[in-house]
Amino acid sequence: MEHEIVNKETPEMKQLISGIQEVSKRIREIAQTHRPLFGGEIYLTGREVCKRLFVSPRTLQDYRDKGIIPYTQIAGKILYKLSDINRLLLENYRNKNTPKVFLNFRSVFVIS
Repeated sequence: MEHEIVNKETPEMKQLISGIQEVSKRIREIAQTHRPLFGGEIYLTGREVCKRLFVSPRTLQDYRDKGIIPYTQIAGKILYKLSDINRLLLENYRNKNTPKVFLNFRSVFVIS
């Protein structure tokens, strides 16, 4: 295999460098004028939410039916805001110092 020395002054290299500079310029232009869709909100499909929450599609449907998880439905397609999923996870996070609450039909017991 023969090795060839590449010089930045060759026409091929000048063309390559020029192309890279044009792409870089265009990326900067787009970055300055880009407006994120949906106000920058990221939407997830049911499959993506199931993977994140480690639940089945049926459990996710139960969460929707019970009002546990907010969603948007457009023409039969159900979407979930990533921020809602993250908020739901944070609100329900429990660590060893979180008191456990046991509900009884007549009273509430808090064990700390």
